[in-house]
Amino acid sequence: MSAALVARVAISVFAGLTLGAGFFALLHANVRLYGSRRWPLALILHLARWAPLGAALLVAARSGALPLLSMTLGILVARSLVLRRARAGQP
Repeated sequence: MSAALVARVAISVFAGLTLGAGFFALLHANVRLYGSRRWPLALILHLARWAPLGAALLVAARSGALPLLSMTLGILVARSLVLRRARAGQP
């Protein structure tokens, strides 16, 4: 693998970790808003969670399969970390 490809993969994993952590951390707030029947605000937050993640995945997909898979890996790792933290009782 070339150095440029390794750099793209590393950037994709880091971006996936960052976006995934934000996405899943805001999910808790989103669920609380839906549960309190503040659905207009919940809907706005819902769209605000998906827009950057979708845009980043689109950019990664246009860069190739390996950056897309790397970003997906970062998102899944972030999901695991956020869930582990939530199960431990930390907000």
